[in-house]
Amino acid sequence: MPRLRILRSWRGFTLIELLVVIAIIAVLIGLLVPAVQKVRQAAARLSSTNNLKQMGLALHNMNDTNGVLPPIVRDYPRAGASFGNAGMNRATVQYWLLPYIERTTEYTAMANNHNDAWWCGFNIKTYVSPSDPSAPPSGIPDTGSPRGGTSYAPNEYVFGAQNMGAGQWGPDTNPFASIPRTFADGTSNTIVFAEKYMVCGNNINNVANFYWGETGGPCDRTGGFGQNGSIPAFHALLTPQQAPNWSSNCNPCMLQAMTPGGILVGLGDGSCRGVSSGISQATWQAAVQPNDGVPLGSDW
Repeated sequence: MPRLRILRSWRGFTLIELLVVIAIIAVLIGLLVPAVQKVRQAAARLSSTNNLKQMGLALHNMNDTNGVLPPIVRDYPRAGASFGNAGMNRATVQYWLLPYIERTTEYTAMANNHNDAWWCGFNIKTYVSPSDPSAPPSGIPDTGSPRGGTSYAPNEYVFGAQNMGAGQWGPDTNPFASIPRTFADGTSNTIVFAEKYMVCGNNINNVANFYWGETGGPCDRTGGFGQNGSIPAFHALLTPQQAPNWSSNCNPCMLQAMTPGGILVGLGDGSCRGVSSGISQATWQAAVQPNDGVPLGSDW
């Protein structure tokens, strides 16, 4: 019995059908991109939280080992301390932290090569927030005379109030801070590190780079200009800027939250938390000062 072959002719997509498919794909991509961005932001925030926790736990290790915490910039753990063939003095909090975050190689290299090229010429990953929009991928904002930058500022009221006054370095005989002696308000209620843009433009169109191994800067305790401060350490009691543009309306004398929702801070007990952008000035000030005797508000 003969078989009949049925031939079918297939037609292609019409222009309208093609446009509909493209529109559907575009909508799906539009829905997917924000989701991917949220995942990236969450991962960056988690990484930044881990950095702050590492630094906080390192401080406790330092305190247990030496009995005191390092100052903003000074000999540590005692006056006249030296390392290698060069006297290493007036080094920063984040320099003294290096051996306690497993960066002994950089710590030793800087101690034995105390000059401009080696002063802080290393990118320390723990000191760079992946959420920092101003941080270059290399972690080195100044390539002319390489110096490693930081996205975290130590609290001068914790590390510097005992041996600093009116913007000047005090005598070595003044006591160092220690846990829990100088945390009268409680370690869990005191900020020790907070986020800060690595590169920050100011209102006179200059750009400030913040290095983890150097201090200085013309900032006063009101968040304004005019006095020799200890940048990148923060000493203004003003609430942080909320995700400003780093190259235009960023104030280098203040802290900066990396996202509009609030700022990440490391506390004296080694924990980390996000502080809402809606925090009051009074509560923020109480959290910055370790021994003012003021309880934290309900907005903490």
